[in-house]
Amino acid sequence: TRKAHVTHIVQSIRRVFKAIQIYSRQAWKEFGVTGPQLWLLRTLEDEPSLTVGDLAERMCLHISTVSGVLDRLEERGYVRRERDADDHRVIHVCLTRRGRGLLRGAPEPAQGKLLHGLERLSPADLARLHQSVETLVRIMEARTVKATFFFEDADDA
Repeated sequence: TRKAHVTHIVQSIRRVFKAIQIYSRQAWKEFGVTGPQLWLLRTLEDEPSLTVGDLAERMCLHISTVSGVLDRLEERGYVRRERDADDHRVIHVCLTRRGRGLLRGAPEPAQGKLLHGLERLSPADLARLHQSVETLVRIMEARTVKATFFFEDADDA
């Protein structure tokens, strides 16, 4: 029935948000970093070095948002920024030994799970989901809401 579908959709959305919220709290409590910080560290884990632009692209974020998260991680010794030897305008980001140590035992970030799961969808399923999410944004009158991370203010990330 229509009511059952509405109830199921609302409960599913609540579950998704709750899972992200639980993860963010766990990341802070167990590892002393925010969910977005841990997501950035995990994104760097399999690459010896990424440019700031490449990192922003992989995380589907604006470069200025990623730069702010990097500032906090670099202050704590989890990442290091290095200028490109050939083009000094290009900055590479690398995990430090301390950053790799933090990742041992840390779960995959909820936002990373979401991104990776979406990338694995078939083109048809991805297009359907895209349309459905756009419908939710319209229903919630949220087209102009600027968002970077789930449950995080940009200053806290």
